[in-house]
Amino acid sequence: MIGVIHLTPLDRGYPIRLRSLDDPPASITVGGGDVDSSPTVAIVGSRSADPEALLFAGDLARALAQAGVVVVSGGAEGIDRAAHEGALRARGRTWAIAGTGHEHCFPASHDALFAKIARGPGAMVWPFAPSYQHRTAFLARNRVLVALSDAVVIVQAGLPSGALGAASWARKLGKPLWVVPAAPWTSGFAGSRQLLEEGARPLVSIEALLGALGLSEPLATPQWPPGAEPVQVAPALAPPLSASAIAVLAALSATPSHADAVAAKTGLTAQATAATLLTLALEDVVVESPPGFFRRRDNRNR
Repeated sequence: MIGVIHLTPLDRGYPIRLRSLDDPPASITVGGGDVDSSPTVAIVGSRSADPEALLFAGDLARALAQAGVVVVSGGAEGIDRAAHEGALRARGRTWAIAGTGHEHCFPASHDALFAKIARGPGAMVWPFAPSYQHRTAFLARNRVLVALSDAVVIVQAGLPSGALGAASWARKLGKPLWVVPAAPWTSGFAGSRQLLEEGARPLVSIEALLGALGLSEPLATPQWPPGAEPVQVAPALAPPLSASAIAVLAALSATPSHADAVAAKTGLTAQATAATLLTLALEDVVVESPPGFFRRRDNRNR
């Protein structure tokens, strides 16, 4: 059994991106490395993907990992597995966001894959109670998967498709959505075509995506001995502010305001306001002083 830690929004190790949600998961379980604010891209798609789509997902994940980007996916068969394995082949980082509690493994055939991811430097993330297992969890899982990602790439989606749920969350959370196009007569891509018709950005090459992310030239992944800490490449890809963070910043000034007053100005719940203020404080955007009162940081003094 791999070692795990349980985190709530009150713990410092709780992912900053999840704190920015209006309703963050009450707790998550993590096995492996840190789920930090490194650049991230989600790669998701069909469980019964075409062989060419599987190859492309693996190649894309490998290129992103070599550029220092964390590859995020859902640990399912098909595109998800190809993405995780592509990142692992590059000796990069990948986060698998599971659709069960950590006491279960679904699919069972991925036990070895999940254990390999959890050995680090990547991480397994279970956003549910330890014994939780229900088919509807995979829909809720997609919200966490997208929230942890700076951009979402759908390699292949049919109709119906769980990947369409990830696309829906990308729109709701304001994350860039890329979809790999396919010829009109190709079966298994009806969901992909629907997303493109609705305005998703077509991903026509790996180089195009890397360029859009400011990673035009993939960098060689540094090699490290087993058990050693990897050296991470830090490309310029910053996660966008959430809607709640934008509202909270607009309500703050150079004069400290109590968290309750900020909540009243923004219309957010007290819990969502507190989580957003904590996130912004950890990112050194706002300052808490005195306790319970927050102000914008004066960049002139930094």
